[in-house]
Amino acid sequence: MLLADITRQWLACHVAHLAAGERYAYSVQTLQAFWEHRRAAGLIVGDITVASVTRNVVSAFVEWRKCQGVGNATISRDLCAWRGPINWALKEQIISSAPRIAEVRGAKKRRETEYSPEQVAAILDAARASPDREHVHLYAMIHLSTHGRSEAILELDASQIKGDRIYFNADGREQTRKQRSIVPIAPTLAPWLVGITGKVIKYRAATSEKTQREGGPAFFERETNDIGRAFEACLIAAHVAKPTLGLARQATDAQDNLLWLPARKKQGETEPRPKMVGLGSPNTLRHTIHTWHQRRGVPQAQIDAAAGHSSERGSGANYTHLRPEYLQEFIASTEAFWAAVGAHTKAHLRYQAGAKCAR
Repeated sequence: MLLADITRQWLACHVAHLAAGERYAYSVQTLQAFWEHRRAAGLIVGDITVASVTRNVVSAFVEWRKCQGVGNATISRDLCAWRGPINWALKEQIISSAPRIAEVRGAKKRRETEYSPEQVAAILDAARASPDREHVHLYAMIHLSTHGRSEAILELDASQIKGDRIYFNADGREQTRKQRSIVPIAPTLAPWLVGITGKVIKYRAATSEKTQREGGPAFFERETNDIGRAFEACLIAAHVAKPTLGLARQATDAQDNLLWLPARKKQGETEPRPKMVGLGSPNTLRHTIHTWHQRRGVPQAQIDAAAGHSSERGSGANYTHLRPEYLQEFIASTEAFWAAVGAHTKAHLRYQAGAKCAR
């Protein structure tokens, strides 16, 4: 399979849909220049295929870039543009095997982002400030209260909320390698689930004034299958409200030049404005609560069970969630997290009267 063909498909079918896909363009051009350099040196004869990417070739590329005065971090980013299309083609079954492209030695490993309770408070405030971001608020409440997988939360239906448990694996759905757990409903989360029908996470936005004048609904809803862009919008809004928390930064190109957006003349702007990107992603919430539980000494077995990493097997595992003490320390730690968030906001609290809320 020609490497150029795979790269072209990867750029069109995968990278084009990423929030900052343009960052790969420079690296792809650099890789093309490397192949041209090798061909000019007589080291390549014929077409460049996936099989052309050998360990020696990768090492030669790293040395070639170092001779250009490029640092390890940039070389590592270039290798991602080499590794990305090959791994994507393997996943899409375009190719049957893929060479291993090792990380450049000395490249710093990216430290996974973790939100503090104050940062979580700012994100929740930003989500609650706009009706069309309330689905992000509910998503975050469920994510931080259950340690559930993102796709399981986005697919969650009200029928999977049974008593005081959330069954992330829907009836009739076969468990996969990425297991979906059964988690008790934390007291802080419980009021937010009262009265929900159908799909739990739904995008909701106001209809036009014309629609409302004509007797139409004030809001329309649609199911949400991806929350990445809306979550980033909350990060940027939270950064605007509280810039000292560092929830966003100005975007840069492949050469680390700051990126700017044109002035919005209809809004009275006269100067370009910075293009902002959020720091972290929806999955950062999962890492945040995972780390919180570990620091508080919650038994690892309980953390793993909630996260879907449980190693329990056999018929007895089917009834573990029915025990009164099931994930007891996990839920206590979750409530301690919400208490820490409560020092900065009340956006995580929902006060409702009635027996359902009292439960």
